[in-house]
Amino acid sequence: MCIRDRYLDCAECYKEIYDTLVRNPEVFKDNQTIEFGFKVDQKTILENYVLFLAITTHSKEQLAHLHDLKTNYIQTLERHPKLLRLVNDLLSNELISTKPADFGFDTVEIFLKTVHHYEQHQKDFRRQLVQHNIRVLEKYYRKIYVARVSELLNVPKEEVEVEICEMINIGLIFAKIDSCLLYTSPSPRDS
Repeated sequence: MCIRDRYLDCAECYKEIYDTLVRNPEVFKDNQTIEFGFKVDQKTILENYVLFLAITTHSKEQLAHLHDLKTNYIQTLERHPKLLRLVNDLLSNELISTKPADFGFDTVEIFLKTVHHYEQHQKDFRRQLVQHNIRVLEKYYRKIYVARVSELLNVPKEEVEVEICEMINIGLIFAKIDSCLLYTSPSPRDS
């Protein structure tokens, strides 16, 4: 489907398709399958929209879409409690599960073996869950042992270190790792 740096574009496309289906339901028949085996029904399109947002690297644009979902699509999300929970979790300032299975999206189209890059989508979903939690911890801690971060997130220490380094490199958190300690500092955007 989409490569990692294009997830937000994919989410935006699914949003447009979803909005079109809502405005003009006669455009596609329910459960219609189109080219490349993609299903075209409101539920599948909404799931793909939300999950492509979830696997997108954290950004202002991603947050804007999540807030838009929470305000303008709330009635629809209430009919899909798993999607609503995910949107709420990603917008929260609380630790969330880092186990994708806890969210129950195994049968969602972008995670199916029939979809190109499905394994990468699964890895990126977990990555974004872990990175969400690291951003949350950055808000509450100025100094914390990496082993403690690993324990809080229920993630191996090596994975925590890799994710922290990646987040520092792309500017998602402002921190440094000194041996086994993680030092965070207020980001310039917080000033």
